[in-house]
Amino acid sequence: TMENNTKNLLVSFSGGETSAFMAQWLNNHYEALGYENIVYVFANTGLENEETLEFVQQCDDYFNLRVKWVEAKVIHSQNKGTTYYLTNFDNARRNGEPFEDVISKYGIPNMAFPHCSRELKKNPIHAFGKDYFNGEKYDTAIGIRLDEFDRVNPDYKKLRLIYPLVQKGMIPTKKPVINLFWKAMPFRLNLKGYQGNCTTCWKK
Repeated sequence: TMENNTKNLLVSFSGGETSAFMAQWLNNHYEALGYENIVYVFANTGLENEETLEFVQQCDDYFNLRVKWVEAKVIHSQNKGTTYYLTNFDNARRNGEPFEDVISKYGIPNMAFPHCSRELKKNPIHAFGKDYFNGEKYDTAIGIRLDEFDRVNPDYKKLRLIYPLVQKGMIPTKKPVINLFWKAMPFRLNLKGYQGNCTTCWKK
């Protein structure tokens, strides 16, 4: 087992090809890593490219992941963090509603205040994880590749993050291998590399 000894694993599925590669690999290997319970979570910002939503659904069907779709639920009156709504492919909001909701409370995200991924992704996913695992500890798997090593959170142990595509004993992987994997698949994400998940991302 992993040294952190929790039986629960939450897989943060971003809707990209790297993340999907990690998800299908974990689906086949999570028990060998010492986990008993696994859940795949996709956080919809309401501004994803339609291709991203289609790809999440295709991966779900093809690899049988039973993905949980969450959207940010902003608590306006109280001094409380963002929680989540559960949704699915058909009902996922596509006109930026979760994003608008976050902006109305926290302002427009920018370089100085990049709170979008915290409020639209991290907090809803974490709130879901707490409920799903009944308050028990869980690890979160993040799809960062070996060639993106600089994106690994230095506090990963404390935050209970695992990086299957970076860490020894899992499946350290670089971009060419991901491309090769998807070339052999009957479907793939129909976006260019520079098109991020979120259509309005200022980073892109």
